[in-house]
Amino acid sequence: MPLLNTCLDKSRPCSSNKHPAFWLTVILCSVIISPVCDAQVSVEDNNSANVQDTILDVLIIDYPCDVTMCEGIRAETLIEYYGADWCEPCETLELMLDSISDKNIALIHHHPSVNDQSYLNHSKVRFAEQYRLIFIPSIVVDSDGLLTGAGQGAEVNQSMAITNVTFSGIDNLSISNGILNWNTSSIYDLQIWKLESVKHEFDNRMLNNTATDMMIVDNQQRVLNISDWVTNSTSRLVFILQSNETSQLRSLSSGSTGAKELSENDETLSGLLLHDGSYNAAVVTFLILLLCLLPALISFHRLQKQVDHESE
Repeated sequence: MPLLNTCLDKSRPCSSNKHPAFWLTVILCSVIISPVCDAQVSVEDNNSANVQDTILDVLIIDYPCDVTMCEGIRAETLIEYYGADWCEPCETLELMLDSISDKNIALIHHHPSVNDQSYLNHSKVRFAEQYRLIFIPSIVVDSDGLLTGAGQGAEVNQSMAITNVTFSGIDNLSISNGILNWNTSSIYDLQIWKLESVKHEFDNRMLNNTATDMMIVDNQQRVLNISDWVTNSTSRLVFILQSNETSQLRSLSSGSTGAKELSENDETLSGLLLHDGSYNAAVVTFLILLLCLLPALISFHRLQKQVDHESE
């Protein structure tokens, strides 16, 4: 009988009773390793974003000019305003932006909403793909900083004062008799935005510097006839040299945006989506508590096993 009992005992399934501490250790190791791996991936992603090579240069030509050859003037600041005629909070921002008298500031008034009469698809692409914005009104400064909503938009003057982006990339640019000549050492194509005054759809006022068209000049095409494109046009031309990669915008406002998100790649949203290691202390505390309970679990298992043997 003892031999038989021993054989029966050894023939029982052992995986469910032997060494529960082993399986608990495996689970704990998995919990420990997962955040570490996530953190490493996040660090690699952030490093790759930081290494991303972007060049931004902005030149301005008020066309037609008074001389035979119109030479591009490098802008000090690029302000891209995204609004809509049906947007009530936009009126205050538009009046404020129209009051900017500095000719060296490149101000582009975009209408990315399909519900506007002055809707421009190029503006929508820049709104949704280049910057991945969500809300109107929004202001992008130097393709780097973001002000969203009418409240933050009022801080545009302070934001221009604290930004220190230095534009470079275009060696020279001019228009003579409708022929564009330009040169660059970069690999990026040239965007030309045509800005004109457009009547507001509902109010009796004009919207200055509204983007009405855009064309892209291939990087290898350094001479181009654009006379047909600017015929009978009294407008400002803004030339932008920029990578096609999605821009990583940062908030320029110290104020809250409420329930609104700034953009899909905003720092706040990225912090929510990516593990940055900030909760490692909580994970470690949780693991310590589990390790403290481990002796009690082992003792309970041994006691249960002893009761099973006695019942046999």
